[in-house]
Amino acid sequence: MKGSSVFLFSVMAIVIVLLGYYNFEQQNTIELLNEEILQQARRRHNLILEKHVLEQKNLELMEADSLSQTSQSQ
Repeated sequence: MKGSSVFLFSVMAIVIVLLGYYNFEQQNTIELLNEEILQQARRRHNLILEKHVLEQKNLELMEADSLSQTSQSQ
């Protein structure tokens, strides 16, 4: 009976170690994917900001052209 309990304990210890390793690998994968998602979100945010700046500059140029045309026609 004592030999079987040692065997079962050993099997359970091996299973626990394997599950712990599997969990560790899963956490590493999740962390890597989260970093990639954050990096892509930063890139998208920067692109949106750049687009906004370009639109603002374009609007300012259009307003300046409109004002210069209005002053030239008078």
